[in-house]
Amino acid sequence: MASENNLREIKEYEEAGIEVIVTSSDGRVEHSTQNADESKYCDSCSDFRLLSDPDPFDSFCSSDMKAVCLNVNGLIAGALGPSEWSNICKPIFCPKLGRELSEDEKEEAAKWLKWAKYRFKRG
Repeated sequence: MASENNLREIKEYEEAGIEVIVTSSDGRVEHSTQNADESKYCDSCSDFRLLSDPDPFDSFCSSDMKAVCLNVNGLIAGALGPSEWSNICKPIFCPKLGRELSEDEKEEAAKWLKWAKYRFKRG
C-alpha cells in the first residue's frame, strides 16, 4: 500500500491532469487514474477464473486456489487461501488495464507476463 506522502503526491499529479499508475513490487496495480471508474480487481472480469491449487506436500493447504487470466493464459496469483479469493488486483500486464503503458511499464509488464505464462503452463 502506498504511503501517506505517496498518496498526497498521486493526488497532486491527478489534480494537475497527469495520469498515474502505481504498481506493487510484484507487478500488481494498486492505483490507476484512468481505471478509477472501472474495477481495479480481476474478479469482476469475464476472463478471470479461480482454479484449484492444492499444495501436494501440505494437507492443510488443500483448499488453496490460484487466480488465472484466460485472456493472456497467465497466472495472476497462486496459493490463495479462502480470505484471498476476492479483490485480486489487476496485474500490470492486464490488457483491460484502461491506459497506455510507458516504455518502462511495458518492459516490466513483459517480464511479469512471461513469468505468468510460464507459471500457468507449469500448473
